[in-house]
Amino acid sequence: MPSLEGLLEKAVRERVADELEFILIRGREELTRFTYGHIHQNVAEEDAVLFVRAWVEGKTGVAQTNDLSWEGIKRAAKEAANLAKSQTKPAGYEPPGPAAYPKVAAFDEATWNASPALRAELVRRAVAEANKLEFNASGSLATGGEEIWIRTTRGVDARFRVSSVRFVTVILGKEAGSGYAEFTSTRIGEFSPEEVAGRALSKAARSEKRIKLEPGEYPVVLEEPAVATLLGMLASMGFSARAVLENRSFFCGRFGEKMVSELVTVYDDALHPKTIPMPFDFEGVPKTRVYFFRSGVAEGVVHDSRTAKLMGTKSTGHALPPAAAGFSPMPMHLVMEAGTATDEELLSGLSRGLLVTRFHYARTVDPVRGIMTMMTRDGTFLVEEGKIVAAVEDLRVTESGLRALSLVEAVGKEQALITGGEAFGATLVPKLRIKKFAFTGRTERI
Repeated sequence: MPSLEGLLEKAVRERVADELEFILIRGREELTRFTYGHIHQNVAEEDAVLFVRAWVEGKTGVAQTNDLSWEGIKRAAKEAANLAKSQTKPAGYEPPGPAAYPKVAAFDEATWNASPALRAELVRRAVAEANKLEFNASGSLATGGEEIWIRTTRGVDARFRVSSVRFVTVILGKEAGSGYAEFTSTRIGEFSPEEVAGRALSKAARSEKRIKLEPGEYPVVLEEPAVATLLGMLASMGFSARAVLENRSFFCGRFGEKMVSELVTVYDDALHPKTIPMPFDFEGVPKTRVYFFRSGVAEGVVHDSRTAKLMGTKSTGHALPPAAAGFSPMPMHLVMEAGTATDEELLSGLSRGLLVTRFHYARTVDPVRGIMTMMTRDGTFLVEEGKIVAAVEDLRVTESGLRALSLVEAVGKEQALITGGEAFGATLVPKLRIKKFAFTGRTERI
């Protein structure tokens, strides 16, 4: 029986269109879920989807299939070619050619093949202390990874395989307490369940009794999950060339301008040694580092082949899969450079302010000004004279991420990798102390 490699090579040679791009994404995820300190679900999924992008007279069409037989691949290629022919105007760009890719060591056999028994033991260790206190530990532990293969008639032959382990937990106390923690890596051997769950447990225990705080502007220390949400929202609003072309990015007309604090340097780097790496994008273009803010100055945005052609530049390697083309290009490996402040130094700068663990339910309000709304969750604390004095009922935020970054007073010296348990991509960030942060309402308990 012909191998998949042989079938794709045959499909490339048949050339049912002027150009063909085959994008194969194979994923494996085995997931152990737990609640009330006990495992309640163990699921496993393996899937492979093949996207075929065809080009006919400069017009393009995309089809996808899970049928990786010769008949399935040929049918998808012909469907993509027919879709291309039916378009009314050319795409305005061309598919990329072959390139050299950096070698990235991101695959760990033990993580890819982690057994349900191993995950169960790691979960047992994670929930043990919470169970002793009769707290409710919930969350999930996922292992597996992704394989990406891009083969085109222009000679692109890009392959990459990455393993991943992702753990998230929310621990609820007996009264009002809640705490959150997560861990992501390419190697399951780096996961210490007691340490990660212990962070969530500590927050849950400290927040059993909460006080109500009036909305207003407060100085804050944002922990890494909160910083990741803040940056992720800004990325979706304005870090993409598509947003600039559509005149909805806060960068429009402001490149080269100092927009945020000189303490802030933010870029996208899929080859950073602390992230979940990826050497090329879903067009087979090598990924490059792109700075958004360098020492506070607005510098650039990410591109795919289409936006690069429209703006007279080169792709930075940030194309998304064809199924997400409406959002492409997009940064998926955000990094904020670390600073010099210890955790104690970050808190010591608050005479009266808030420590925020994370945000949830984040939504865009005004992308041109970078304004977003979201709510605190799973560990919000009042800090006085550098000491945590009370847990606070959750608050709603309505704030400009740009204003927040312009008011950064200190940047933590350590970084954490934040994913929220999701698939492709990750955000590597430190903690931040911000001079003023706008809280516009309280989250009422029902």
